[in-house]
Amino acid sequence: MFDRLDKVTAARLIAAAAATAALLLNLAVERFALSSRAMLDGATLIPHLLDIRYVWNRGISFSLFWQASDLGSVALSLGLIAMVAALAVWTFRTDRPLLAASLGLIVGGALGNIVDRAVHKAVFDFLSVHLGTIPLFVCNASDIFITLGVLGVLAEEIRAPRGQAPQRENRI
Repeated sequence: MFDRLDKVTAARLIAAAAATAALLLNLAVERFALSSRAMLDGATLIPHLLDIRYVWNRGISFSLFWQASDLGSVALSLGLIAMVAALAVWTFRTDRPLLAASLGLIVGGALGNIVDRAVHKAVFDFLSVHLGTIPLFVCNASDIFITLGVLGVLAEEIRAPRGQAPQRENRI
């Protein structure tokens, strides 16, 4: 039991550190990008692949569910908060370090986007990804953390032994 408790505690600490780091790094990068707008907007970071282009996204990923009204924006934010809460519960229950770190990155990234919605009523995106002249998407640091977290969850699920259900802890 103590061995299990130590693994759960360690996983919780890892998740908390990943979420906090993702949120704070996003806020710092975003603050820098906003304060350097005149100097950076339109700058090329990697030719034919990555530029800085400032946009405000009132939807979710890829501008899906775009909200033009304050009520729609609040409803979208409440839905996202519910999803973050569900992920936080999953994070709180795992004893797997990679899964905990990955879920922490997703939670921290999502919280960064929720902070944007609360402060600006939109998410500040500034990294324009394209292949030559073909635009792909515009994202921010939070989106990168969320993507890294999803990749980590997938890696952990692929890595988990087949035929063995993950151990679940039913207490909170």
